[in-house]
Amino acid sequence: MNRRNEVAAESDLQRALDCGELIRLYQPIVELETGAPAYVEALLRWDHPDRGRLTPDEFLVEADDSALLVRIGWSVVIEAARRAGEWRRAHPERPITVSVNLSSEHLEKRELPGRVERLLLDNLVPGPNAMAFEVSERTLLSSRVRARDRLVPLRNLGVEIVIDDFGATALTTAAGPSDLRDVIVELLEPLRAFPLDVIKLDPSVINRLDGEVADVVAAAHSIDVRVVAVGLEDDAAAERAREAGVDLAQGFLFHRPAPPAYVDGLLEHR
Repeated sequence: MNRRNEVAAESDLQRALDCGELIRLYQPIVELETGAPAYVEALLRWDHPDRGRLTPDEFLVEADDSALLVRIGWSVVIEAARRAGEWRRAHPERPITVSVNLSSEHLEKRELPGRVERLLLDNLVPGPNAMAFEVSERTLLSSRVRARDRLVPLRNLGVEIVIDDFGATALTTAAGPSDLRDVIVELLEPLRAFPLDVIKLDPSVINRLDGEVADVVAAAHSIDVRVVAVGLEDDAAAERAREAGVDLAQGFLFHRPAPPAYVDGLLEHR
């Protein structure tokens, strides 16, 4: 994309933010054994007037204004905190955790823990573990020391920490399933130093590992981390994940991304 098109894309994105075209959807993440929702992930979509509904992969790459991207990402965090407070207060007997993605730009901000603390207080978010922040494996591994300095204060606030796309980097180097398993298990060991609660296995990892997923799950459990299988779309994939000891599942087989009212109904009638 040339600079002129890039500026035009950023202008459109700014207008979309100002005009309310950026919408937030929520996709439940369920306990694999029971199907009960444990988390809901906050997702961003753009209802573009000409191109239809777009995912972040289709529009955020078109912008290079980091301040705008941080502002958009923070708007999702703010809305997620509001929903977390509402759902926890309305359904204390069915606590659910709202997870939201944190970009590398967010983690660079020294004031991040303080802003999150104020956000939790302003939205009357009750108790710990009402919110979770998802950080990609690439972001975590590219700046381990700095990431840990940001994540520890967040965990101390009662926010859960989730690694997204775990195993994605190993896919580019591993020669076969056994090698992939070994590389991923090795990646887990240094993560003991981080305040982690959950890892979300990259969908391609589960497909490539097949019967060796259980070894990765066991290694994650050994450092007291729960495992999510992402992108499950059929019963066979869910059964493989269940047999491997995976804790949680996310995918169209269970729930599609939906407006907040869907989660309201889910908690009301679960």
